[in-house]
Amino acid sequence: MRTLQTKQTGKKQQQGLSIISTMIVGAFIAAALILGLKLVPVYTELFAVKKAFNNVVKNTDPQSPATAFRQSFSKYAQIDDISSIDAQTIVVTKDSGKASLSADYQRTVPLFANVSLIFDFSVASDGAPSNK
Repeated sequence: MRTLQTKQTGKKQQQGLSIISTMIVGAFIAAALILGLKLVPVYTELFAVKKAFNNVVKNTDPQSPATAFRQSFSKYAQIDDISSIDAQTIVVTKDSGKASLSADYQRTVPLFANVSLIFDFSVASDGAPSNK
């Protein structure tokens, strides 16, 4: 078995990570994983809202009142488990025989203790101007 020694001191040279540094690297990886797992549902819901807006605009008569668009969105929200946006906060815009939906909403994700992430979203159906 070959040992590494320095010429002057006769001590072994350390190679690789120590237990402490391995634990620190593991803690960083765990924190990144937890953060990622908390963010996935937020963006999944964002894409579900966008999809619901597009389906509502596509399947609802443009001449219908705004309440019909909101009721239709409520059905999609119930199916897709959309809880961050209320149907009453949706802005229905009708322009030259076309309807579009848009909304601004906020989502808060608790991380630990009193630390949270706040996301501000502005969502609009395809072809609709953004609210921001």
